[in-house]
Amino acid sequence: MNRTIARHGAGALVAWVVFVAQTPVIYAGLLVYASSTTGDLGGPLAGPVLCASLACLGVALVPLLFVPAGWIGEIASRGGRLSVKLLVAFAVAAVLAMLYVAGIAVLTDRPTVAGTLLACVGGAGAALGPTAAYVLVAQRRLKTGSV
Repeated sequence: MNRTIARHGAGALVAWVVFVAQTPVIYAGLLVYASSTTGDLGGPLAGPVLCASLACLGVALVPLLFVPAGWIGEIASRGGRLSVKLLVAFAVAAVLAMLYVAGIAVLTDRPTVAGTLLACVGGAGAALGPTAAYVLVAQRRLKTGSV
């Protein structure tokens, strides 16, 4: 029992690290978007503030998104292959991410359908890397020392 808790705890930590490590990619995408729309590129603290924001968001998403997706993937394919566990976990994580993003979009002022769909696809894509890291560490396929 303690080893199972330790594996899932290590998986949750690695999922959080992978989520925060996506910051440079997200920041580069936002810079390209801002420059293509002649928007403001931001100040010198934009990158560190984005990293801190994603770190805080990752703390909330680990128990609400990555851990449930990993558990459902493990339960759905008990004794099955790792690829099946990953596919089920990806599907659950994508659905949960899209539900969370759509809920936040509805709570904001006048969301557009196209903007909400684009944000949902981005949220689902951002959840795949940490979900894969969680499943691989929790299934002992990826050693935490190698990350």
